[in-house]
Amino acid sequence: MKKYKISLIILLCVSLLLGGCGNGGEAQNIVEAVTDATSSADPTDSMTETQPDKDKEVTMGSNIWKYKTENGVSVREVVINTDKGGEDVNVVQITDTHYWAFTENDLKNPVLASTKEKRVWRTIANGASVSKAEKVLAYADSVADQIVVTGDAIDFLSEGTLNLVKSTMWDKYGKASGNDKIMVTMGNHEPLRQMQGTVADTTTLESRLEILQDAWEHDIYYTSKVLKDKVMVIQLDNGIKELFWDCQVSQLKGDLALARENGYTVLLFYHIPISTGNAKYYNTKASVIGDQNNAYANFYSKGINQYSEGASGEIYNLIINNGDIIKGCFCGHKHCDYYTEIDAKTADGTATVIPQYILIGAAYGPNVLKVTVK
Repeated sequence: MKKYKISLIILLCVSLLLGGCGNGGEAQNIVEAVTDATSSADPTDSMTETQPDKDKEVTMGSNIWKYKTENGVSVREVVINTDKGGEDVNVVQITDTHYWAFTENDLKNPVLASTKEKRVWRTIANGASVSKAEKVLAYADSVADQIVVTGDAIDFLSEGTLNLVKSTMWDKYGKASGNDKIMVTMGNHEPLRQMQGTVADTTTLESRLEILQDAWEHDIYYTSKVLKDKVMVIQLDNGIKELFWDCQVSQLKGDLALARENGYTVLLFYHIPISTGNAKYYNTKASVIGDQNNAYANFYSKGINQYSEGASGEIYNLIINNGDIIKGCFCGHKHCDYYTEIDAKTADGTATVIPQYILIGAAYGPNVLKVTVK
């Protein structure tokens, strides 16, 4: 009887660690991530510097974090070798700038007035993250053929935040600049006015998305561009509803067919990481931590996967079945740095992986990820 009780206790402990029953059998992350939208504390209050000393390099999977440029920008580098010759293509990712600003007109809206009063992330208040964003945008402009901001450019939807996106992104690097060099993906913050405020926003999501589309220089759901007849860059939204959209399916199918026909290397940019399909990423520790709440994350059973319903499942399966042409997926959202690999296949069914890079937000410092396709 004593041996039986001991065995039962051990079994219960193992079951709790694996967490199989609480969510219909889905494995649960041992350390659950709490997004900054609901956290009760400023995420930067507990920021931990896990970065190496200046000028040292640390190998993180197949990418290297290098410190620092002369103007203080921390550059995480990814090199993709295609063996196709021709000029290099450089793409710089920036993420989670979280612009935080109000105009006098904004504060006449009780929802936004409550957000201003209650929002706990005070270190980004009143445009405090803009100087960091401007620094990384200037760096990106100096080295990149394309700049992609992977969501949460704004902390909430207000006239003040949209004005900052216009003045620092569209006017300097968008069509108005004559370069048309920047894409800005939707995040989960873009369509929200009520950010920890106590006054509910009664407007429809559709009406808020119309405001965002009017303020954006490209389609907010899906945009693609071919650079130097060599690289296809695709930004697609999965942040607004934390799902992919029906309208994206045919667009991605068409672009992947075009890329395969012309030998393009495809780079995908979205806001929220998708599932890797690999159990080793069940409880993954960040290599650089911005928000302590996200120091560990589950990239296995969390996120859009091949079994997701509707467009999300279709998009995911398009991604994992084109592992020979999709050479990298780039996202943010976690406010930490991670390197993961998505289990995938080539066109002939051979097993491969697609690297998925999760980048710390520029709101935490002048951080970028530079992709060089050789």
